[in-house]
Amino acid sequence: MKKYIQLVMLGSLLISSSTHSQKFLYENGPLVLKANSLEDGLGQFVTDDLPNVNPKNTIVLKADTTPITKKMWNIALHDVELNLITNDYGTYFAAGRRYTDRVYVRDISFAGILGLNAIYPQEMMKSLRVTRDVVEKMGYKVSTKEVIKEIDAPWDAITDDKLQIMAQFKSNSITRRTDDVVWIWAVDDLFKIHPEVADWQWFYTNGKSNFEALYAPWFDKTDGLYRCQNTFQDIQSDGYPEGYSQADCVLLKSTSTNCLYYKAMVSLANAAKKCNLPEESKAWTARAKALKMAILKELRLPEGTFTYYKDRYGKVMPNQHNLGTAFAVLFGIVEGKAAKKAIDNYPSNQYGTPLIYPYLGDGTGDHNAAAWPFCDTFFLQAKEIADGKDYTGYNAALLARTMGTKLSDKRDKEWGGFGSFHEKVPLPSGLISGSGSQLWTSAAFMNVCLRANLVELNTKK
Repeated sequence: MKKYIQLVMLGSLLISSSTHSQKFLYENGPLVLKANSLEDGLGQFVTDDLPNVNPKNTIVLKADTTPITKKMWNIALHDVELNLITNDYGTYFAAGRRYTDRVYVRDISFAGILGLNAIYPQEMMKSLRVTRDVVEKMGYKVSTKEVIKEIDAPWDAITDDKLQIMAQFKSNSITRRTDDVVWIWAVDDLFKIHPEVADWQWFYTNGKSNFEALYAPWFDKTDGLYRCQNTFQDIQSDGYPEGYSQADCVLLKSTSTNCLYYKAMVSLANAAKKCNLPEESKAWTARAKALKMAILKELRLPEGTFTYYKDRYGKVMPNQHNLGTAFAVLFGIVEGKAAKKAIDNYPSNQYGTPLIYPYLGDGTGDHNAAAWPFCDTFFLQAKEIADGKDYTGYNAALLARTMGTKLSDKRDKEWGGFGSFHEKVPLPSGLISGSGSQLWTSAAFMNVCLRANLVELNTKK
């Protein structure tokens, strides 16, 4: 627990200047974001240190926004555009410089929800369609060792080499993608922001089909929850207890992904209504209500927080997950005082919000003892809802510090180097790590600018 001493300070560290938060001026302890500089206790940079880029997108920030924020906005747009690729599948967003042209449903979906739906609607529509085309081709095609015998599904083991699945389809098998349902939230969000791109019939047909063919086998009627990995937490990574098998990781019931299932049901209820199917809309609403009650009954801890997950044998973990907590609040599964109680004790510091609290095991690992800036952004957005405070200045400062990397190996230069939005922040060190030009980190910066009402959506350079 010593590693948490520096993390127990939400009340003080998250206070930003309400007078200037809309311009992203923030100062608290070692983390300081000024009009032309960022420092975090590990280093600093100024506006002129950042690269000059020329994104194709012409949307700009308001005139009174700080110079460093304007420059980071251009970099965010540029990072995103670097990830837009075209191949036999079509045109879609990749996840980051290190991930080439792999089709990652969660990366595309979360990035869309955070900001790309608002700023790149046409490209997001194409990307989301690609995810459904790829998933339809894959179905339950997996490698031999990825068959989960406990799940009654039409498994089709086509190879003994799991790497062959990625090589053939450019995406992970369903065993490694049990949070696939996130795409439904992304499409619903896109259509609400940009109704001109909406294809409700396509959306509803695919959503309903995916539930029937892909997701139904994972539903456990004994407690009303879905078996699934914790969203974004790669199975058999350090985001799970040591010794967890592949089956252990996907037979559990996670709060985060069950919340995504709830949001998907609510979204499909709306889509059915748009398609003039009132009875089907009512059925989705009833399913959503039942799942919400199951989440509250089975996954909420006695003190009002939410568990990271309930394991395959029914044991409820005492740990929490920042995305599980955030989604319960963002989706209205808990509201008012209950929402505040759910999120209030979750710690943050000058480096972000830990993925898991308390850490698992020895407190190491990028999916355990780390903060990921896109997760920070969902979490702080939820926290704003729960307690009515403005965290955009703090959020922007956390994202700004990911521009400066402390890694110096060859890979870092290949993947983005200094001056692009990076992937993750190991704790307690706070050093910047992972891929540069990371899609969902760049999208998170767009999100905080949108939340702060800094974006001139109807103007051009």
